[in-house]
Amino acid sequence: MDSTASRLLKARQYAEERDQRIKVHNFELELHGENSNHLIHYDRGDWTCDCEEFVLRSVCAHVMAIEEILGEAVQPALMYHPSL
Repeated sequence: MDSTASRLLKARQYAEERDQRIKVHNFELELHGENSNHLIHYDRGDWTCDCEEFVLRSVCAHVMAIEEILGEAVQPALMYHPSL
């Protein structure tokens, strides 16, 4: 097997095993929402989003969407519970 084919097989294996192999440490991204764009930051389990919902509840649909996309590669945002 040539080295290109070997690299492609290894890449496919890593992608299939992403939950065990990949951990995201930090990033910044822009999510294009229905009404406006939102800037989301992640740094070793600390999430921020520039939307009003995140400011009030420490979680929002934008962060939840990115959590869903990245799966176990990131730590989940903690939900705010006003009754606690």
